[in-house]
Amino acid sequence: MTVKLIAIDLDGTLLSAHTHVSETNIQAIRTAQQEGILVTIATGREHGNVCEILQASGLQTPVISSNGSVIHDEQKKQLFALPLDRQAANEVLQWLESNEYYYQVHSDRGIYTVNNSHQLLAMEVDRLLSTDPDPSLLKMLEAMQFHHENAGFLRISSFTEIPDQADLYNVMALSLDSEKLQIGRDKFSNRDDMTMVISGSHNFEMEHKQASKGFALQRLAEHFNIAIEDTMAIGDNYNDVSMLQIAGKGVAMGNADLEVQSYADEVTKNNEEDGVAHAIYKAMGMTIPSV
Repeated sequence: MTVKLIAIDLDGTLLSAHTHVSETNIQAIRTAQQEGILVTIATGREHGNVCEILQASGLQTPVISSNGSVIHDEQKKQLFALPLDRQAANEVLQWLESNEYYYQVHSDRGIYTVNNSHQLLAMEVDRLLSTDPDPSLLKMLEAMQFHHENAGFLRISSFTEIPDQADLYNVMALSLDSEKLQIGRDKFSNRDDMTMVISGSHNFEMEHKQASKGFALQRLAEHFNIAIEDTMAIGDNYNDVSMLQIAGKGVAMGNADLEVQSYADEVTKNNEEDGVAHAIYKAMGMTIPSV
């Protein structure tokens, strides 16, 4: 096959240790672009956050964000969006608040989160540590606190403060308590009016029924008159499965769960070994340059 469009996930895929894009991966993307291949980021993250990562890496690409709910071109012009029904979104948010879940809301205005969200996670950790002194819980809490303090969130005291005019694309709920997390997942897994996706071991996300990375990849390919058979998708988690299946070639990361890998056509190296670069150079019939 001739690859004309490559869709790349961020966390656990392009990002090394969830923090940065390696120089090897950056060069691989630039090489693909120089060869006339369109490269797009396809992530669960909000568009503005993705733009910050791309800018820091010196890259410019179209962006599929909020798990396929929104598509922007490389000039940050919105091409497509599937916002949640506001009443349905409010029902989810009301339940999350009533049951004291940490949540974030992706919108056309940025990411909304409640002021006491980090305190909710800290309370969970305190309860869990009383029965399971796992130091990894504190590390996760510290990482989330750092992210919470530096991600430029729009602070609210309740979802009721989100303007009625705002388009809501994604509601992400998170819990470090496995039982509480499963209760939330079970609550929303079978709704007819929206889709629940899982992008991490401690979360679940609600989005428009038709929204998915696979659907967005198809829309972006059509926009650029590229056959879906000439696309490649690279990802590591369950929210990547739709694009791994629909793309002409689906590539799973070496760090992906075995079930996720089973949906792919091939498996590359993990995200700490520049697996994205290896997959891109292989698709172009090239050998990854030695450092």
